[in-house]
Amino acid sequence: MTLESGQASGRALTIEELAREAETTPEYVGALLAAGAIQANPDGSHDIENVPRVRLTLALADGGIDLDDLMTVIRSGAMQLDWVARLWTVARPTGRTFADFADSLGGRASQLPAIYAAFGLAVPPPGMAMREDEEEAITDFVDLWAMIDDEPETFLRAARIAGEGVRRIQGATQDLFDELGGPPRSQSERGKSPEEALRPAMRLSPVVAQLLVWLQKRHQENEVFGRIVSYVERTMVEQGIAERPAEAQAIAFVDLSSYTELTVEAGDERAAQFATSLQTLAESSARAYRGRVVKLLGDGVMLRYPSIRDAVRSVRGLMTAIGEAELPAAHAGIAAGPLVVRDGDVYGHTVNLAARIAGRAQPGEILVGRDLAGPLDEAGIRWEDAGEAGLKGLGAPVQLARIDLTID
Repeated sequence: MTLESGQASGRALTIEELAREAETTPEYVGALLAAGAIQANPDGSHDIENVPRVRLTLALADGGIDLDDLMTVIRSGAMQLDWVARLWTVARPTGRTFADFADSLGGRASQLPAIYAAFGLAVPPPGMAMREDEEEAITDFVDLWAMIDDEPETFLRAARIAGEGVRRIQGATQDLFDELGGPPRSQSERGKSPEEALRPAMRLSPVVAQLLVWLQKRHQENEVFGRIVSYVERTMVEQGIAERPAEAQAIAFVDLSSYTELTVEAGDERAAQFATSLQTLAESSARAYRGRVVKLLGDGVMLRYPSIRDAVRSVRGLMTAIGEAELPAAHAGIAAGPLVVRDGDVYGHTVNLAARIAGRAQPGEILVGRDLAGPLDEAGIRWEDAGEAGLKGLGAPVQLARIDLTID
């Protein structure tokens, strides 16, 4: 399915063509016609809008909802298959099956099942009719990564990044839409007319699609420009134009204290609200100090900064913001050193050290390694000795320092 109009071709489908494009049998389509779930044109042909209607009934059947029960729901007015045709349209078919398309990729065809799985999608059956948008997207995806590193693992990593990102966006957006009463039935219960009740659902998909295109371009610009700046800085150091930075990158873990107990006492919904607020505050604090949120951890957040000074100032401000937002008290651990960056995530000893230090911190406390005292002193950041701690999995005890939370 796509936002491009499949209606532009003006095609009328036979029952066999409808079944093929909806990935089912003519007999099943006949059963839908007999039940009144879909309608044919007077000449027995079908408009292309019937494709998403049939696909929805198939999804419902897979979920254990048989046709008789579905028709009962439809007759009650609680749902109309016409909504589906208006929410999505179908891209033009290419005239090829999935098997034909796979053959066109040559030796890379064997990787398609794994690529689809990494995208989070079911592998199409060999006889499925392919559509223009899908063929173009998959072909361009494979061609791009083949130019860079023509290895199966490369395709899987790239597909997984895209699939997980988009799936999370779509799932979370739809969850919010449902929670706040966006679906037509919820809108109808508020006294809106059928047309008014359908309007939010009609707008959701195109608005999200438009937003993602714009947002992707903005994030791409930020990422590419940032990497170009880093490249130029490294080049200047290599050519003796500038001095090599004295500080390594820093990782911070900021966790809400007693989050598990909070979930039990206040309920999952309240705990989720706290986690969402933490994310918003963390992203704002990170941006102010050249940092970024690496990932959310349910009751906490992992952040990455270009220096220990940026990290401490950002986390100190974040701890203050958490208190002002009346969230549960937070605690944090920060470490600096070499990092392994892979697929948007960060790994290595520095990450493990920061996590272990955070685990030692008490509510309202920021701990760092004493080995970072020099850069902190130079930056005018006050700290006090926090003693020695044996941290799990890290061998020798680590000398710790407690950051003064007073903002300069």
